[in-house]
Amino acid sequence: MYSNVWVEEVFKDFYAHKYKVERTLFSGKSAFQTVDVVETRGHGKMLLNDGLVMVSERDEFVYHDMISHVPLFVHPNPKKVLIIGGGDGGTAREAARHPGVERVVQVEIDAMVVDACKEHIPQTAVGYENEKVELLIDDGVKYMAETTETFDVILVDSTDPIGPAKPLFGEEFYSNVARVLSDNGIVVSQGESPFLEADTQRS
Repeated sequence: MYSNVWVEEVFKDFYAHKYKVERTLFSGKSAFQTVDVVETRGHGKMLLNDGLVMVSERDEFVYHDMISHVPLFVHPNPKKVLIIGGGDGGTAREAARHPGVERVVQVEIDAMVVDACKEHIPQTAVGYENEKVELLIDDGVKYMAETTETFDVILVDSTDPIGPAKPLFGEEFYSNVARVLSDNGIVVSQGESPFLEADTQRS
């Protein structure tokens, strides 16, 4: 017998999509957001932060492949990678696969997201098992302002520009990104949907 529970995500006042939920695997509230992992009928296990879909087993590869492999193949010699956010572990998983990459530093603000994905979505969280990956539970904005290191590739794998992720879309943050980026470095950032948030991408 199937569940009658649905997760629905509504965008402004003109668009929505929803997923059939079979069962809830984890539900918690951290200092930053609500964190839920549910098992859906069509998309497998799914992570939601503040009720918004972050990742699902069925299609996570599309996002993680594009945010990581494109810059890492374009850069002539990427050795050090910095990931801001990316608590599900998928971006770290893909970045660490590149043989030339020696170190992947990931700064994620919410330990609850990491722990929930390690337990319930190991498909993405397997990235944390790679010895190249160094996970720091810290504020990415603070880290970027204070670090004296430089990185060849910086991947800003943030949630939507609300709540704890809002400063990751600001000028001050990106001025620090420019400072931390090595010569010929590459930055890629999650920038919302090009279809639904064209104005945000242009600004």
